[in-house]
Amino acid sequence: MRKVKYLIIAIFAVLLMGIAVAPIHAQSQDLVTATVDRTNITTDDLLTLTVAVEAAAGDPSQPVLPPLEGFNVLSSSRGTQMTIINGDMSVQTTYQYRLQPIQPGNLVIGPISVTVNGNVFNTEPIAVNVSQGTGVPQPANPPSLFPGFSNFPNFPNFPSLPNFPSLGSRAAAPSNPTVPVDPAPVPADLVGQDYFIEAVVDNSKPYQGQQVTYTLRFYQAVDGLGQTEYQPPTFTGFWSEQIPEQGQYAIQAADRNYRVTVVNTILFPTVVGEVTIDPATLNVPGDFFSRGARLSTQPLSLNVQPLPEGAPPSFQGAVGQYEIQAGVDSPQVMVNDTLTWQIRITGSGNIENLADPLWPEQAEWRAFDSEAMVETAIEDGQVVGTRTYDRVLVPTVAGELTLPSVDYSYFDPQLAQYVTISTDPLTIAVAPDGNSGNLAPAMPAADDGTISAPAASIGPDLRSIKEAPDRWHISKEPLTQQAGFWLLWILPIVLLVGHFSLNLWQQKRTDNASTRRSQQAAKRANQALRQTRKNTDDGYGAAGQILLTYLSEKMNQPVSGLTQADLAQRLQERGLAPDLVDRVQHCLTISEMGRFAPAGAFSSNGDLLTETKQVIDELDKSL
Repeated sequence: MRKVKYLIIAIFAVLLMGIAVAPIHAQSQDLVTATVDRTNITTDDLLTLTVAVEAAAGDPSQPVLPPLEGFNVLSSSRGTQMTIINGDMSVQTTYQYRLQPIQPGNLVIGPISVTVNGNVFNTEPIAVNVSQGTGVPQPANPPSLFPGFSNFPNFPNFPSLPNFPSLGSRAAAPSNPTVPVDPAPVPADLVGQDYFIEAVVDNSKPYQGQQVTYTLRFYQAVDGLGQTEYQPPTFTGFWSEQIPEQGQYAIQAADRNYRVTVVNTILFPTVVGEVTIDPATLNVPGDFFSRGARLSTQPLSLNVQPLPEGAPPSFQGAVGQYEIQAGVDSPQVMVNDTLTWQIRITGSGNIENLADPLWPEQAEWRAFDSEAMVETAIEDGQVVGTRTYDRVLVPTVAGELTLPSVDYSYFDPQLAQYVTISTDPLTIAVAPDGNSGNLAPAMPAADDGTISAPAASIGPDLRSIKEAPDRWHISKEPLTQQAGFWLLWILPIVLLVGHFSLNLWQQKRTDNASTRRSQQAAKRANQALRQTRKNTDDGYGAAGQILLTYLSEKMNQPVSGLTQADLAQRLQERGLAPDLVDRVQHCLTISEMGRFAPAGAFSSNGDLLTETKQVIDELDKSL
């Protein structure tokens, strides 16, 4: 009976834990997703793999890709998009990989793992049917979804958001550095607009793998309000990296002063042929007195040139300008000791994706490779850095051994030719191992395939197998008196309470945002009325717009598109007095008539603004 009782308790605890974990598991399926743009392709096509991570806070780790059997990874990029709704912030980070199939068949992309706030999430496997192509590569198609840069640009007067470079207003301290830059020529299309945006590249005919700088300039003549939405290009067919420093300068054009923000993104083309960079868009919201703007750049076309023929045998795809050095941690070593052979490749180019050098064959050494260490920086608009390889070597013979030179070839786009660089050979003095005689002899195999016991005694460096004790200690403490038992029993209940508490907190946070907006509606409306008296002559149009905006925020629903009859009905449903409803309609009617009536047909708009303020004060007491 006691065993049955423990079994029932264990089953009940597992069920409670499953109930608590189920919502978390369901949520994880939505947090991290992996998709492909097509599931049926040929060996001539390119496949776009997109990993999307959605999280309210925290910085997700780089996705850990499984072994991609049947695919080569051509390029990768990262984009981030932030959304704020009713004060709740969500961040979507998108990782995009361009894959090239190398064999036909039913290929499977295994689960991809991503760590978010210490929790590991796995995506579902993706099946891709690859058929044999014709051998003619197809042009790369832009993916259907990719939400942006790895970092959001530092445009002035954008709202301040976490995990992004400076998007703050003028009162916020910028988190991303800005530097003064030389002004660019004034665009011909800039003819006095409030906002203007343009994009250019410094090289429209690069070689494959050569650096191209994409420059985005945002011209701003007035200060906008609210949250500005920015959608950058997708950079399909490129490996991209945004330059952290953002330039700013001021110009005068069409008798207006503009503040210009410059954002540069470094691109490395990964495909050959005609490649198009999609337009970048910018949505600037309006306020009481302006309608805002939606801006878009023109698409940019680049003709990516293939690398010339005649590459040397040591060429592995590097493009740029590089130097190579080699060294060891010690010129003297003993047999069976370790020696570190370090190779450093320094220069400018796509350091992150440089191929490893071709290591020479060495019969006198046992070699163990480690992952390369990469350090990159941006200097004068160029990606520069160092890629360091530490190869651990173990000599197997004594004597004067030589580490041969290592050749590394790259294509220099400035010289338009291949260049081969080499390290100097290194001489290592290897002494015999003085402890080699202390090792136990190898255990020969018997005729039946088993290993016989050693003939000699075990050496001083080896220990005998530890024998089991004569008696085992058995704990006399019952299970129900152990702390771990009760911790496992309480854990599901704690998880359930925490889950429901989190939901209640999120709901309360959403309700509080709507309440704050409703409570401050009258204050913002009165401020707008005071500003209207000072700064604009169109008091009639502004008064009606301010009154409608106040009603939308106070009632927590849009009313701008309603007729006056529908608006009056909704106000009466909220218990307003008929005479107050009539005053609201009267203000809106006078506002519309005053906007289109000839000058002098009505009295000063100050009377309408005063009446509008009184109506708003009465509404604020009644609603």
